[in-house]
Amino acid sequence: MLRRCPPLCGLVSRATFNAYQNRKLYAKALLPVAVQVPRAMRLHWRDRRENRAILPRVSIIVTTRCTLNCDKCLGHCPDMEDRDAPASSLVQEIQSLFSCVDYIYDIILTGGETFLHPDLDRVVRACADSGKAGNISLITNGTVIPDAKVLTALRETKATVKISRYPTQLQPNVEQLKAILERNGIRYFHEVGATWVDTGAFGQLKDGSTERRFSLCVLKLGFVCCWGKLHRCGESAVLMEEGLIPDCEEDYIDLRDTSPAVFREQMRRLLKKTSVSACSYCLGQTYKTLKIPVAVQRPLGKPGHKG
Repeated sequence: MLRRCPPLCGLVSRATFNAYQNRKLYAKALLPVAVQVPRAMRLHWRDRRENRAILPRVSIIVTTRCTLNCDKCLGHCPDMEDRDAPASSLVQEIQSLFSCVDYIYDIILTGGETFLHPDLDRVVRACADSGKAGNISLITNGTVIPDAKVLTALRETKATVKISRYPTQLQPNVEQLKAILERNGIRYFHEVGATWVDTGAFGQLKDGSTERRFSLCVLKLGFVCCWGKLHRCGESAVLMEEGLIPDCEEDYIDLRDTSPAVFREQMRRLLKKTSVSACSYCLGQTYKTLKIPVAVQRPLGKPGHKG
């Protein structure tokens, strides 16, 4: 139901992933948006009647660099080479994406540590310039203080900063960051009730039904843009980008080579899929997936460490 109704999915996506996993927070997180469900359904039927292309949520990976070295990182940053997506390429891909859709409820810039990207202000403004984004937000681990040009871009585009909640010793600058955001009139929230899940060993085959995992996985509610390709989830994007699974053109849309008509046909194809190749290598992110401590740091010398 959620996958077929982007306005409703857009509402649900604003309830944090942690609330989805922690049943004590689940109802509390959804109550504020529950009253908006009737309006969301009316918007959905209007969009279907007018054949509009609406996406609930798109996360854009801007960098794999990070200030932390978290074991079981959901973005697998410690297992990948450090690199920033070139701002010029990101801007072109964002423009291509928005040229093919009528509206995106939530655009999320993420990493790695998002504030490490050297031209983040250009990327933020590219999202806002489309006029087709409902909410623009950035995810940060709270360890980096953005420079003046990024703060200006965030304030002028009315973007929201989402600060992950990690152990205090990993976020020595978080209170300073919050104070700076407040002084600059930038909306932010510091995550509460954080939980992580163990999706299994990176790049290794997993047992079980991929269709079952996909049907339960919360990540299928949105899409992930990674190096010019729009995937169903971050696991698909990263595994394919790292060459750990074969390149499967049925699992993504290449934003560097598409048009509105082609995009819509490919999107219909993606939404009909009952699983993607990456599901064979991931245990999924559901309320049933094993919960683990948040942001446990890998010791130096542990396999996969980049430092």
